[in-house]
Amino acid sequence: MKKLLAIVMMLIIASTLFAAFNPAYSDYQFYNVHDYQTDKAYLEKSLNKAADNSEKAEILWRLSRNVLTLTDDIEKTSENKQARLDGYEKAQELAQQSVDLVESYNAYHWLASAIGRIGQVNGPLNSLSKAKPMRALVEKVQNDFNADYTDSWYVLGILYNQLPGGISFGDKDFAISYMRRCVDTQDNVNRNNLTNYLELAQQLVDRDWSASKRAKEFDKMQKKYNAETVPTEKMKYYEGKDGKNGKPFYSTVTQDKISDKQEAVMILKYALAFYEKTPVKFDSDASKLDEINKLLAAITK
Repeated sequence: MKKLLAIVMMLIIASTLFAAFNPAYSDYQFYNVHDYQTDKAYLEKSLNKAADNSEKAEILWRLSRNVLTLTDDIEKTSENKQARLDGYEKAQELAQQSVDLVESYNAYHWLASAIGRIGQVNGPLNSLSKAKPMRALVEKVQNDFNADYTDSWYVLGILYNQLPGGISFGDKDFAISYMRRCVDTQDNVNRNNLTNYLELAQQLVDRDWSASKRAKEFDKMQKKYNAETVPTEKMKYYEGKDGKNGKPFYSTVTQDKISDKQEAVMILKYALAFYEKTPVKFDSDASKLDEINKLLAAITK
């Protein structure tokens, strides 16, 4: 397996010598190696050689993704506020440039992400004001493009989990359904998805439903899931799509036989086992592995 991966990567790298832009190389640097600086340098160089507006748009939304992620790594202190704001505004500008050239679900997704980050930097009230425009863009990704895009389900899961109910549209149950859809649509070949597993497990721990409550609520959700046709509305009830008899791919029992916390343990153990089987491991995964082990220890103590 390691030999095969090495050969594939040699082909990807070699192809960058002959093409103005190789998206597979950029995506590998971003999602697998997490070498954002190398990716950024490659994208900036490729932008100057873009063959047409379509290729330029592909590079621009990847640059937005890259700049946003690099900005995420800036320490959240008052001294760094302006630097973080500048970074997210640059990410927004790049995504908007991509949209202006060629509309795509990827460009809209990263535009939404940048807008949300700007709101977070400027404080709770500004974050609330950015929430609806951000949701509208993500809904465009899923509904207008019918993308069923993993990363946008993740954004909706985070958005609905973090926003307060009542004064906004936050809803913990919708958040979990969106996060489940994220996990069920994720790329399990090229990405280890530790962040997705960790977020779903944490949300389940925080909700803390018993097995009996899950059985009752999932049957209610199933009726609503079957009645909806708009993707983002339908997926609000995704965890109840099979009712109490649903069984996640990482579980050996149906949903009504385990509590939220018991399922969280299954998710975390599966994530660790899956990661151990991956042929190539990166130092950048260490922090997520640490968080997974800490949460698992806290649940099972």
